[in-house]
Amino acid sequence: MHDLLSDAIIPAPLREGGVRFCCLPQLYAELVRDDVESFPGLGAHQGQAWYQFLVQVGALALLRDEWQGPPPDAAETWRDLLAALTPGGAETAWSLIVSDATKPALLQPPTEKITEFSIFAETPDRLDILVTAKNHDRKQAAAAGGAPHHWLYALVTTQTASGFSGRGNYGVARMNGGLSSRVLIDRRPSHRWGPRVARGIRMLCIQRQRLMEQRGGGKIFDDEDDGMALAWLAPWDTDAMLPTRDLDLYFVEVCRRIRLSADGEGRIRALGRPSAKPRVDAGALNGNLADPWAPVERGGKALTVGGNGFNYRLAQRILLTAEFEKPLSLGKLAGEECADSEVHMAVLVRGQGKTEGLHERIIKLPHSIAEHLDLNTPAPESGDSDSDGTAARPLEALSERMVGRAAEARRVLRQAMIVYLQGPEHPDFQGATADPVTQRYDGVLDEHFFAVLFRESAGRLDFAQNETAWQRLLRFEAFGLAEEVWAGGGAPAARREKARAASEAVLWGGLRRHLPLAFPTPEDKAA
Repeated sequence: MHDLLSDAIIPAPLREGGVRFCCLPQLYAELVRDDVESFPGLGAHQGQAWYQFLVQVGALALLRDEWQGPPPDAAETWRDLLAALTPGGAETAWSLIVSDATKPALLQPPTEKITEFSIFAETPDRLDILVTAKNHDRKQAAAAGGAPHHWLYALVTTQTASGFSGRGNYGVARMNGGLSSRVLIDRRPSHRWGPRVARGIRMLCIQRQRLMEQRGGGKIFDDEDDGMALAWLAPWDTDAMLPTRDLDLYFVEVCRRIRLSADGEGRIRALGRPSAKPRVDAGALNGNLADPWAPVERGGKALTVGGNGFNYRLAQRILLTAEFEKPLSLGKLAGEECADSEVHMAVLVRGQGKTEGLHERIIKLPHSIAEHLDLNTPAPESGDSDSDGTAARPLEALSERMVGRAAEARRVLRQAMIVYLQGPEHPDFQGATADPVTQRYDGVLDEHFFAVLFRESAGRLDFAQNETAWQRLLRFEAFGLAEEVWAGGGAPAARREKARAASEAVLWGGLRRHLPLAFPTPEDKAA
């Protein structure tokens, strides 16, 4: 049932209006033509996994066929390409439901032990479950009567992006540990699905050899192109793990033993069986598995994002410093030199027994900064060109100074607020009294950091002007928040004036010392 090579089960609103239900080959054709507006029924937390699945499968299909040129826009061509990815199994390997469990189904490995499976989920949102503290953040198992495309999205997310969720339920190999998350750091021409998917497929095809050399060719993956592309084709009845040497560089993995079935009325449910070990033997690699969208720390571990998400400090480290090997997806393709783009960052952050939020960030990337921000190659090691490793990379040096000035201004603001709220006599600088103010300050800086860093003057970056603008912003926002606190009367009335005077002195003195460009000099005033 529901063979994605031929059955039109994926709804796609089209640019010219109306909704077309597509099979997978037709969907690829519509995406390449940029006719797809959205995917109804796709959860916010499922978008990342669905995008990565479409790009990986599309790139694998073209690479195995040794396709030259841009991705095709004909459904018939895509049908042949996808079928060729599943030699000997095309009649079942793209179907959501296959009654014979000894044959592969879409993202469902074949098994001869289906009698040992038990009911795992009767709704698609139970299959793709978000761990919530209670049952109120997002209702669980509420999608009764889910359509096939709901099950498809849930299956893709579960099998390609899950983390560890209890004994026998292991996560994917492309993350640094079971409580981590798979990350998406992607450069895209726009927010539209078609250009994003087409660009991603082209990038993976063009840069395959470079990524193989950079990320472990001959060590992690076989140098040849005959590794297993789709991990769901291999039977999974034993505890034996798949060695990475047997897998393609861009392999699509499955991390759970799952089989979908349907009753006499067509209602779908998922059967599952625990596994004693992860599916892929990659525990020692710490997620450094050539994921095209994952930054890798210099120590060899894939990026793990915390509950704060992609705040400006983390985003700056990823894009501009040598702390991470930049992912393949950030590179430029031919023809993009004169085009603006944006960096899309996304992750569903996990914790132990909880979900710490779906975090996304979009950073506008003007084409004029390309000469200062080379995302095609990893940043050089610190100290390669100068004492601090940044003189040859002025944009990185500026961003580092901006982050440093922000940290100093935040500390000064915190001290000033504590002096006012607790009194100047015996302030407890270890307490959390000023946290609400500094958190608001961080939020404002987060919103403006990259806009100031990438600000252009007369069509080019002016580093001195941008640095001055940032320090003045730090000063303006710090005093704005402080004025709100002082006007609010948080200190006891008997010492309010004295507390304010002391607080102002701390704020003025500290900011003058740490933000020299934020205060006009006599020469500036004369001018």
